[in-house]
Amino acid sequence: MNIIRTTVNGLATLGAFGVATDKFALVAKIWSQKAKDAITKALEVPVYEINIGDSALVGILTAANSKGIVLPHIVAPRELETLQKVLGDNVNIAVVESKITCMGNCILVNDNGAIIHEKFEPEAIATIRDTLGVEVERGNILKSPLVGSHALATNRGVLTHPLTTEMEMNWLSERLAVPVNVGTINRGVPFVSIGCFANSNGAIAGKETTGPELQRLYQTLRGVI
Repeated sequence: MNIIRTTVNGLATLGAFGVATDKFALVAKIWSQKAKDAITKALEVPVYEINIGDSALVGILTAANSKGIVLPHIVAPRELETLQKVLGDNVNIAVVESKITCMGNCILVNDNGAIIHEKFEPEAIATIRDTLGVEVERGNILKSPLVGSHALATNRGVLTHPLTTEMEMNWLSERLAVPVNVGTINRGVPFVSIGCFANSNGAIAGKETTGPELQRLYQTLRGVI
């Protein structure tokens, strides 16, 4: 597994500006070409540049796995057309009609399952399930419905908020079918997905991430816990 540490515009909150799957990665238009080349090398998938709703917060506004990507209703038609062009017919793409717009904060997903914000509407849940091609379940982590901000999931492992209970960890492991570990990012930040995005091949972590945090990230996302 390849892990690189960097910043974007001086910010270490890299998970806000990118999302990765085992088929593709999306990054905001604020990344430099050098950074995008490094991301491509680390994740070993094509990397596409796009904003969502004219916002650079790609990782907060979208949720994706290898089967599909779900977008908020604020996505612009030209942005949707760009995604359809670059991702082709191999990835499902759908706009979720919901009051909730921060898909990345509200959906924790890999290729095995998804845990979602408890207030998603029934039609939104159906769209998420059909687009991502997995069973979905409403749930919380530490009594918060922002499950996507509390944890980072790949097809090899889940790294979650350090205060996550053992019962919650077992539940996450059962639903997403991978080992689960706790950890932090960027020198003690507990919301790991805000500071990192990853797939089965690698991870992009904020430059403030310490050696012990990198080691925990490396072990967890390799499935060695």
